[in-house]
Amino acid sequence: MNRDAVVDDLRERRLVLLTGDASDGEDWVVRQLSGDGAAGVLWIAETAPDGIEATPGGRVGQRLGTECSLLVFNAHQGFHPDAFAAAAGTLRGGGDCVVLAPAAEDWPAFTDPDKARFACYPRGPDEIPGWFIERLVRIWRAHPAVQVAGPGSKPELRQAAPPIDEFMLTPEQESAVTAVERVAHGHGRRPLVLTADRGRGKSTVLGVAAARLLMNGVARVTVVAPGRAAVETLFRHARATAGVDGHGVADTAIGAGMLRFRLPSECLAGASGEPGLVMVDEAAVIPVAVLGSLLARSNRLIFASTVHGYEGSGRGFELRFQAQLDRVMPQWHGLQLSNPLRWPAGDPLEDLLNTSFLLDAELGEFDPEARLTISPVEPAALVDNEPLLRATFGLLINAHYQTRPSDLRQLLDNPDVDIWLAHCGTTVAGVLLASREGGFDADMSARVLSGERRPRGHLLPQSLAVHAGLDAALRLSTLRVQRVAVHPGLRRSGVGRRLIETVAGWAAKHGFDLLGTAYGVDSPLLGFWTAVGFLPVRLGVRTDPSSAAHSLFMLRGLGAAGNDLVSTGLYRFRRDLPWSLAASLKDLDSGLAASLLHGRDCSDMPLSEEDFTALRRLSAGGRQPATADALVWRCLVRAAAAGDLSTQQLAPLIAWRLQGRPGRDVCETFSITGRKILEARLRDLLSVLSDPRAATG
Repeated sequence: MNRDAVVDDLRERRLVLLTGDASDGEDWVVRQLSGDGAAGVLWIAETAPDGIEATPGGRVGQRLGTECSLLVFNAHQGFHPDAFAAAAGTLRGGGDCVVLAPAAEDWPAFTDPDKARFACYPRGPDEIPGWFIERLVRIWRAHPAVQVAGPGSKPELRQAAPPIDEFMLTPEQESAVTAVERVAHGHGRRPLVLTADRGRGKSTVLGVAAARLLMNGVARVTVVAPGRAAVETLFRHARATAGVDGHGVADTAIGAGMLRFRLPSECLAGASGEPGLVMVDEAAVIPVAVLGSLLARSNRLIFASTVHGYEGSGRGFELRFQAQLDRVMPQWHGLQLSNPLRWPAGDPLEDLLNTSFLLDAELGEFDPEARLTISPVEPAALVDNEPLLRATFGLLINAHYQTRPSDLRQLLDNPDVDIWLAHCGTTVAGVLLASREGGFDADMSARVLSGERRPRGHLLPQSLAVHAGLDAALRLSTLRVQRVAVHPGLRRSGVGRRLIETVAGWAAKHGFDLLGTAYGVDSPLLGFWTAVGFLPVRLGVRTDPSSAAHSLFMLRGLGAAGNDLVSTGLYRFRRDLPWSLAASLKDLDSGLAASLLHGRDCSDMPLSEEDFTALRRLSAGGRQPATADALVWRCLVRAAAAGDLSTQQLAPLIAWRLQGRPGRDVCETFSITGRKILEARLRDLLSVLSDPRAATG
């Protein structure tokens, strides 16, 4: 049997919006389940009727890769956009998606429990507006995929037919498997970029290809993804293809080889050993800088990404990553899976999801000669102007690797987030989102510092007070920049800077003490934020598993109180950083360490005449650096603080002598041909510093 023919025969999916009393709606659904029909139901809620398993919204990720014949989503218990979009992807063709919700006219004002996720102290969920649901109801009432059902009009529910027992790849999938195998067996440095919309069988292709390769002699396939849930389907199909037992995501022996899972941070830390063929799944969720580092560590790679959907911003990934591939491995090639597997092409429910959550929002064209203007915009204006909303959210999707449907809800419903748009003519050229934080009274500040309270929201002031000892941050008013997104055709043209300056001026006039930001740090981002006047005050000690980056907190003062806090925070940060590099920040990128040390006050580590004499002996080879660790340490800190040497010159020496990494690892990381060359570089640096005029200049 041809699998494509089976797929074409699938009926379209439908959304049934069942409004009214929640318990009545549940009873109506249950009455229509006959026999073992409940076995195929995915019921998203905290509770479900007897005989049906409830899956809370927060655990929908565990169901990815599975299928259901009927989907029920109880919005009375909270409408979580990410959970809904993810769950809808599990519904087979011919099945209904039932949403139990308040009456359509009442739903926007309903105190949705999901609002508690972004109701920042002191607000409660009942103070959060309902713009997101108002727009959703408007779209659903008009869309052909939706049947609105109430007390007087209830359709007969449809459950999808049972899944096909015999597993078969479609011809399109077989071609994709062949393309993956070609990467493993053909010439090196020719990566494959495999893209697909949701439900096209991308993970199945990777799993089957991995098993076939391992059964035919490939020694190792390393799957890299932002989390284990993202590759459950891949591992399940690999085991099924190979006929081996096991469950979950764990290193699995197949043939004479091994299928492994690694987080991006584990790969970059060198903890994964020889990777073999590397499959990067949901690559759009991984920062491009991390993908570039993976490129440097393997010659045979597959980058797979979802084009539209909750998994990440696939289109933005393509645009940002293609330039790097063109430069590093120009013989890469791309392949896209187009045909859906669980539902027919042109499925109206898929169109409804894309429209509702802007999963397919794309960038607009712009006139580079048009005048640039910047102004704030209210959520109500976005709700009333669908093209403007699509352009705004499309820019956010393109610019940020983890934009999700929930971000659309927060954009429209969070009253503590301010929105600025930069227009180039009529085109949205830039977006800035900023959240209002801090301003606690004395009592709440004391309770936060004692560990008694952690008020929802207020990320930056609480982190700085609790983890950096900057207690005053709790009392000051901060505007934290959450996102800055610029149209790719206008990047590096000053749009981001102008957005920051406009917002800084507005914030100062409206009584804010600080402008702040927190982000996964890399060199380009650090350069941008430094250029627009922000200074580092805290660096997180843990790396994000998917981005493999430390979170950097930066501030810009907007008045006397804010400037005082920034000065104190910057001084403490730079003062303590050299010690942290040998402890909690041993894994920090050494080039970033050099940049962050630049400008440090080194009056706490002076050099004496005896030190200069020792430096001359060290640089001449009369004394070994290992016998003068403390002196070498001080000299490296001073050299980085002075900023006279390039990051490329300093980074390997910082990794070796400040962060305590083994010389062999340093040579391998920085492509230095042997320890003698590394030691020679250190002696050259010490030679420069042995001149008191250079050391103090």
